[in-house]
Amino acid sequence: MSTYQPTRPGDSRLHYTGVLVAGDASDTVGDSLRPLGSGFFVAPFLVLTARHVIDEVSEQFHGCPIHEIVGDLKFGIDFSIQHARHGLMHWAVMGYGYTPTIDVVALWVELRDPAELPADFTWELPTLSLAQARVDQAVSALGYPHSTHRLDEQGHAKVGLIPHESSGIITTIHELSRDRVMLPHPCFAASAATKGGMSGGPVFSSTGYVIGVVGSSFELGESDEPEVSYVSAIGPAVGIELRHTAAQVTAATAPYLLQALVDDGSVRAVDRFTSVDATGTVTLRIPA
Repeated sequence: MSTYQPTRPGDSRLHYTGVLVAGDASDTVGDSLRPLGSGFFVAPFLVLTARHVIDEVSEQFHGCPIHEIVGDLKFGIDFSIQHARHGLMHWAVMGYGYTPTIDVVALWVELRDPAELPADFTWELPTLSLAQARVDQAVSALGYPHSTHRLDEQGHAKVGLIPHESSGIITTIHELSRDRVMLPHPCFAASAATKGGMSGGPVFSSTGYVIGVVGSSFELGESDEPEVSYVSAIGPAVGIELRHTAAQVTAATAPYLLQALVDDGSVRAVDRFTSVDATGTVTLRIPA
């Protein structure tokens, strides 16, 4: 049985899950801002989201995916979270890690508002489970399907964050891809109702680990069958190449794989995972 409901305001997962908003780079007022989708921190200053969320805004402004852009970006992206203690916090996207073979992208961000992290701010981050998901496994998705944008009386842009969560079970596993066009990447189907705006949000196992990223959903009209949502597997994201280094996170020399952040503990992960040594040799580790 699947459920879809608002997330309680005090949920600690909202301290690392937020909404992505994009606008024209030359817009100093906020008229062009629009919510794109959801995302979540996996390390300080590093956010994961769905690749198609970023490519959609890139196509709008440049007519191509973000990795094909030549020259300066015509748009800017903010990532916003509603923190229970520190209120609304805005982060500017400064760089990205991208691979066209999966529907997950990594975004480097820096704090925009407030100007500095509060003295008592602590990073509350999820733990990823890199194991293969299982059919009939219970899952829940978190995201922002009903975000709003408006200008206040002073002309300042205001984004309303309305988090929702959806639960269900995994019905099908696609280890390599579901098809060659719509979902040509590792993913799984779940009987959870994910709405527009939730794309890019985290998908949790019943033990609280992140096992995927919200991808797409299909409504079945008048059918009695539950809505089907597709989730990108989180495991392949360790292969994302990062070309921007946040000194606060890692001393690794760019470019490097997100796996390096798993290996040094910057990204918390359990279960099956790989390790890449200095020669590029990949070792698969399976806990006993």
